[in-house]
Amino acid sequence: MLRRLHNDMADENAGKLQRRSSKRQRIMKFFRSWKQKQPQGHEARDEVTGQPPPRHDNMTPQAISPPAPVVVTHEQPSDPIDHGSMSPVEEVDQGRVPTPQEPQEERVETLSEEQLRTLFAGAPQFSITKADGRYTPVVSYPWDGETVAKDGTDTVPPAEPAFSAATLHKFVPKTPQTSETQHYKGYEVDIVEVPGMLGAQGIEPGTIGFSHFLELPKSDSLVTGLDQSQSSKDSLESSKNEDLMQANPERLGIRPVELHLIYDRLIELQDMYEAFQDTPEPMTILNNQSSGDLYANLFTKFLTPPGYDDSTDDPTGLQTQIVALLKILGLKGVWYDFGLVEWRIRLGQILWSEPDSVLEHEPRSLWTEREILLLQITLACELLLRLDAFTNADPVDAEVRLQIDSKDVGGFLKMKTRKVDWDLVLARRFLDNTEIIRGSDVHGPSSRPKSRGLLSLLGAAAQAEVPQTDVIILPQHQGRQLAGLLHFAQTIQWPNIDAVSEDLARKLGLQDKTEEATKSSSPRVLDATTPSGISVYGTPLQTPLPTNSQLDSYFGHLGKPVLNRNNSRALRMPLSPTLSVPETHSETVMNNVGGWLSRSYLTGLVLPGEAMSHFLISTLLENDSSAIANLGESANLYGGFTFGGRSFWSKTSIVGRILASVKGSTECMGWISCPKLPESGTERWYSIYSELVPYENRLRIRDGSDPVTQDSDIVPGEYVASVRSEDLVLPTDLQPCPTSTLIFSQWELTPINPDLIDGDSSSGPSTESDIHSPAITFTSPDLSISHTLTLTYDIHYITSQPCTTAASAPAPTPQFPKILRRSLTGTLSRSSSKQSETLTRRNSHGFEPLLSHPPDAADIAPKRMYDDVETSSKPMNAHPLHKSYSHKIVPVTDVLDPDFLLPFALHTSKSSERLLALSESEASTVDKKSVLVLDARASDEMEVLARAWCAEKGLDAIISRVGRTCLACSIREARGLGVNIVVRV
Repeated sequence: MLRRLHNDMADENAGKLQRRSSKRQRIMKFFRSWKQKQPQGHEARDEVTGQPPPRHDNMTPQAISPPAPVVVTHEQPSDPIDHGSMSPVEEVDQGRVPTPQEPQEERVETLSEEQLRTLFAGAPQFSITKADGRYTPVVSYPWDGETVAKDGTDTVPPAEPAFSAATLHKFVPKTPQTSETQHYKGYEVDIVEVPGMLGAQGIEPGTIGFSHFLELPKSDSLVTGLDQSQSSKDSLESSKNEDLMQANPERLGIRPVELHLIYDRLIELQDMYEAFQDTPEPMTILNNQSSGDLYANLFTKFLTPPGYDDSTDDPTGLQTQIVALLKILGLKGVWYDFGLVEWRIRLGQILWSEPDSVLEHEPRSLWTEREILLLQITLACELLLRLDAFTNADPVDAEVRLQIDSKDVGGFLKMKTRKVDWDLVLARRFLDNTEIIRGSDVHGPSSRPKSRGLLSLLGAAAQAEVPQTDVIILPQHQGRQLAGLLHFAQTIQWPNIDAVSEDLARKLGLQDKTEEATKSSSPRVLDATTPSGISVYGTPLQTPLPTNSQLDSYFGHLGKPVLNRNNSRALRMPLSPTLSVPETHSETVMNNVGGWLSRSYLTGLVLPGEAMSHFLISTLLENDSSAIANLGESANLYGGFTFGGRSFWSKTSIVGRILASVKGSTECMGWISCPKLPESGTERWYSIYSELVPYENRLRIRDGSDPVTQDSDIVPGEYVASVRSEDLVLPTDLQPCPTSTLIFSQWELTPINPDLIDGDSSSGPSTESDIHSPAITFTSPDLSISHTLTLTYDIHYITSQPCTTAASAPAPTPQFPKILRRSLTGTLSRSSSKQSETLTRRNSHGFEPLLSHPPDAADIAPKRMYDDVETSSKPMNAHPLHKSYSHKIVPVTDVLDPDFLLPFALHTSKSSERLLALSESEASTVDKKSVLVLDARASDEMEVLARAWCAEKGLDAIISRVGRTCLACSIREARGLGVNIVVRV
């Protein structure tokens, strides 16, 4: 029965099995059959359209080709579609409501990788990498050539060879070095200063670089000392070792060393190191002394022999010596830790200052501070030259390879701590830049030490009296250091630069009195190892302050500094100016070049970090009698001062970072000189109060991704597979350029009561009694409008990373996508997160979406909201931006409006516990990563206004200059840095 029923159904459907028609299909079939009985209507429609009726004879479903995607290429309405006779399949398609998944309606091609590479050629990409156990910010140009990547920098390289001492990072010098090629290849320490000082000076004045900003949360200055950086167990061990060092150092493995052994060994090591540098063939310490001699010298003079180790082939070999040195230098509480910024600065004070006097009833210490430091330097040099022996040895040198097995190197180097790494840095700087002679070996011209070739003429200074001291530290590159100092003075436009230059030339030994009138930027100076030079660097330092003067100082003469950063913004140091010559002394003996600050710089004994900027300004001050007379003998190196008609500010102060953008200001090595003086300002030092803004640590990688890449990708990760041309927009600057309506009228420093300052959030000194709050006033030309901005927060400005536009990129492919740019007649410049939501409703042809086909009337054609950028006809002058990166562009003066609302949420001020302005939308839905672009292109004063407003609100900002960086790349970089403000200049 079932089989017969099936056969009947098969015969009835002529071999075609179909489902029963739906009610909707049956109704449509009825009206279609009725319509076919009306031939007049069909013929009339053909007359209107002017088209013959379509033929559907013998049409099968397999014969229908899929419809092409609808792309509107002009504004004329398309021809009406003939709904005449249709095939059964067409009937079903016509009656079904189309779904978004059907390619016939939503066939939009995504951008290929090749198209993205062409669109974003020349655009910087930001990321974080991990190497050598530390996270490093990286800016790359992966879709560009080597030339673009090489020139793509946001910072200024050191202008003088002397300035390179501020960093351990490798860089290409600004000017080619003319010195001979160094053949000596030494051991490279795996430590760098944080943040890297190569990024301390951005291209824009008063700014820093991308990497420097991201490294601020990990800054070396945040490590505040032993108690804070070690556990309680380590603290107890440090205290115990410190006592043993003074009572019984042999229990620590250190012999009670006679000082002359330390001096002799330092001189010997320096002579060997100099020979290594001058020899064209690779040489190491093993070429001078055998491994057995090195062992005997180390463990009979300085250290106690280690226990016998039968696990090594040679118990007295280099490996045993290196392990012993690593253990001794790693002792806690015994040595100075130059990983701390304070000790890097204070290094020269320990070396050149006289030891504190000991009262009669107090026990005398076995070691003084200076003796411990000299022993530490000696042991560090011993370790460094042994590591150099392995690094610089010939690969086929079997003798060296027997001493140290390459497989064992990684093992014993794991014992090396961060503190030991900084010891090795100090040892290298000491060997490269200084020379030691014993004071007892200097008795006059007859026993003059050898000359190293600056000048051999001594003139009248040859008969100088040489001071008697145990050891004298002299510079090897005095001319290089002096050239750097004079460049620094010229750049910041020091008022008395000629007088300072002539005075230094006189102290260091002018070549001929007849040539005093001939001024040179780098005057020839006498060899530092001549009696004249020895009298300069060998004069024992004396406290220059009167006995009744009491300093509230950071590095006072009464003791060590407190190793913490609670008062870091008041880095006060006593200066050592040239004293008047007493009758009992000759003039030459008193020809000193200042105190330990000046000697630290002139000898080149400068450790990486911020110390270089402190030494430069201090050397100028100590050698300018007029500056000392007007400013006093105490310098606040984190503040500023007015002198000689200019204002000088440390870049660590927010005042300096803002005044750097004033016309006529200059910047060099962490100091800024400005021609605009504060109201009612006198020549004096100023301490500034500003509130710290917490840093966000973005130097991290989790699950293979980092926040910098996630927030600044050219295309956000979730959109990479489906990005289309309509997803990209082209931000442009405001047109026309906003005009300047305000002028920078004045700035002032108002004294404040230090008792009212919250010490936890302040970057001002807790011990300062004279603190000022800075404020800047802007007025209209007719003085009818006035705005005063208080520089409340200690924020930073970052120079935007440069980009090259598509004009320098390879030619685009023939099928290149069109990028959407808002029409200038619309609201392009003020796109916000709300406006970007409508992008999801636009079709690929760039028009507002319609519910049906364009109407017949020409006057109501779809309104174009975007202008197509034909990338195939001419190159773009900017890069596109993904539409999900919300931003807002306003003239900078708009932020002064009390009703102005920010497009992002702000932090809460700790000092006043007040909520700052929120967003245009609700706080729960606000985009915290939205970027506000302040257009300050009108004038330099508008840039000052933008910076001052950011300082008042506590907002870091990117300074983006037209012609160097496009808006899209600036917005992406701001997101990567976690910054909400871009200042367009």
